[in-house]
Amino acid sequence: MAKKLSLIVGICLCFTLIFSLSSSVDTAFAKQKVYRVESRTTTFGGSSYILGFGMCDILNKKSNLIKGSVLESSGTPENIKIVGQDKKKRKRTFFTMVPEMWDKARKGQPPFEEKPEAYKDLMIMMGQQKLAATFITLDPNIKTLADLKGKRVATWPKGTTKFDECEKLVAGAGKDVLNSIKWQYTGYAGYEDLIIGKTDAAYTFCPERGKGKYATIPKLKELMSKRKVFFVTATSDMRETTRKVYGDVYGASLKIPKDSFGKNTPDRDIICMNLVLGWGVYADFPEDMVYELVKTLDENNTMLGDYHPAGKNWNRQTYGAYPIPKEAFHPGARKYFEEKGIKYGVDYFFEEYPIK
Repeated sequence: MAKKLSLIVGICLCFTLIFSLSSSVDTAFAKQKVYRVESRTTTFGGSSYILGFGMCDILNKKSNLIKGSVLESSGTPENIKIVGQDKKKRKRTFFTMVPEMWDKARKGQPPFEEKPEAYKDLMIMMGQQKLAATFITLDPNIKTLADLKGKRVATWPKGTTKFDECEKLVAGAGKDVLNSIKWQYTGYAGYEDLIIGKTDAAYTFCPERGKGKYATIPKLKELMSKRKVFFVTATSDMRETTRKVYGDVYGASLKIPKDSFGKNTPDRDIICMNLVLGWGVYADFPEDMVYELVKTLDENNTMLGDYHPAGKNWNRQTYGAYPIPKEAFHPGARKYFEEKGIKYGVDYFFEEYPIK
């Protein structure tokens, strides 16, 4: 009888131990459960898409708490709308965003006049990259924005960030030039159209990869391998005109130095619009997860340059260089920036990128 009792007690103890261990494993697993996020970028193959992929890859390799995947989109307006109107995406998505559209979305201005309440808590997590934007041509006689008067110019569809940038850039040359442009909404196809003579100029942008250093996007690099490409420049007065009419952000400028892409390409210094890209988020994104995301990316920031040249200029000097007030940065990012002494906000932006 005593042996049977001992056996029963032993079996009970075994089951208790197994249950206890199982509970401990379940608890540990629950604590390690990852938070899955999405990075919405721009079109496939563009610098933002590649950087978004790189950031998610870094999260997947280096963080035990966050894992990411990248998605393409048509750009900032689509990202703001799709994420802003989806309760689940608002909690798990960071996306490419330009400050001009941030301002319009927060104010409920077109193209965000429908369901404007969905965008009022739009925030920025951290900077992404800076791009020098201008026009390219195969015609050596087109030298400045003023020479685009009456010309066929390839851009992106109306309502996109890129089209808005084109209008603001050309406006610096005067209303007569802007109103005379024959816009062709062909996107990257405009680069091939230059070769066959269907268009006179096309919008382009060159990612900054360090102070005074720039890279070409793949489509531009391909075109340059086939033809001699000329860059169209603004003048300081043109950039100042755009700034006065539309605001400081549109007047922010970058200069591509002569010979940046080989001998005589460009054949002179080119004054461009400074396109400021950042990673947008909504207030719903948990503060601790934004903190972990920013922390992981900062601790491994040198890896991003392996994915795209623009990633070489992504560091503590550029994270917070975004022209919006400090309070518009997500609390999770602000917490990390403050802990590490990382400068951020509109005042810091214009210290780093003064209007020229």
